[in-house]
Amino acid sequence: MAKKIVKMKSLSTNVRYIKAKQRGTHFLLTALWHLAPNATKNILLKRFFKPRSYALTPLERQFLENGTPFHIHVHDNKIRCWKWGSGPGILFVHGWNGRGVNLAYFFEGFISAGYSVITYDAPAHGKSEGHVTNYFELSDTVRSFLDPSHGFNIQGIIAYSIGASAVINSISKEKPSVDAVLIAPALKLKEILFNSFNHHGVPEIVYQSLVAEMERYYGYDVHQDNPYVLAKTISTKMLIVHDKDDRTIPYMDSKILSEKTDDVDLHTTEGLGHKLILRDKAVVDFITGYIINGQLMRDEGLIIDEKHKPFLEEGVKMKDNQRIIDEYRDADFEKRLYYSLSYRDLRDEFSEIDQSDESAELSENPVENDFRLCGNWCQ
Repeated sequence: MAKKIVKMKSLSTNVRYIKAKQRGTHFLLTALWHLAPNATKNILLKRFFKPRSYALTPLERQFLENGTPFHIHVHDNKIRCWKWGSGPGILFVHGWNGRGVNLAYFFEGFISAGYSVITYDAPAHGKSEGHVTNYFELSDTVRSFLDPSHGFNIQGIIAYSIGASAVINSISKEKPSVDAVLIAPALKLKEILFNSFNHHGVPEIVYQSLVAEMERYYGYDVHQDNPYVLAKTISTKMLIVHDKDDRTIPYMDSKILSEKTDDVDLHTTEGLGHKLILRDKAVVDFITGYIINGQLMRDEGLIIDEKHKPFLEEGVKMKDNQRIIDEYRDADFEKRLYYSLSYRDLRDEFSEIDQSDESAELSENPVENDFRLCGNWCQ
């Protein structure tokens, strides 16, 4: 009992400290805003929009050394890019504070299957130019690769976190015919950003002014171009892969979006969190199978050799399972009982649907997402 009381007192002290720090930051930034608004904006840019440096792993370094380097320009910044293999292009898009080779565990499977692997360091990340960046500029970078006039022949995209957010924005604008996989996507990006500002005590008048300035410069709207809003309007089929234990980006956003949107499928993992999901062999094989299967199904004249067959079989199995899950969601009680007995390997998915239905009947009040706010507003 004594330990519990000590813990509660410690939590109370931490809350008071955070509140006091928020009030102090709010007071100082408000005063500075009235004296020097441009200097205040620069402080926010460095605090919230300047990525941290990233140390490469041996595998990532090896891929960079063996890749073919090239570059493109986005808003006068030289963007460093790399390519491996030959054939149709698969574009890999990293997250905040990352680099293109963060997704290196996926590369070999696609190279061996006859694809070009293309990736890049986003503006202000890794070897690319720039000191600060944002969701709008990240979107413009992805759009550069999707522009047919640039000749990259992108047939598939695998994107992570805020990189996945930029891909949603880009697909909604460019409307390419691609297979897209979004790993732990930051769907409610506006909410994450604004909550982070508020959590750190930034006055609303200051961050709203900064965001409005970005909107004017890049030609986007933070509300209308919020990934969660755009994803509902996209006709391109997209697969989301998200871990239930992700403490950085809310899993529930992906789950709810997949349930409300016909063109968005969800593959759920457990125990990987936000970062290990990029290195998990089961996840790598599943996503590789999904993309290659989509390519094979689209190209009716393609000869399926032995190296493609495992990916094709995995992709067909995934599509069949998703069809069964969708049918279960719309079924009555007797049919659900039949499905539970017939497809035992899908019982966890069936159970989630049942629990979701029960929750909807018990309460109509929205449930707030619980997620960790990052020092740098997203990863």
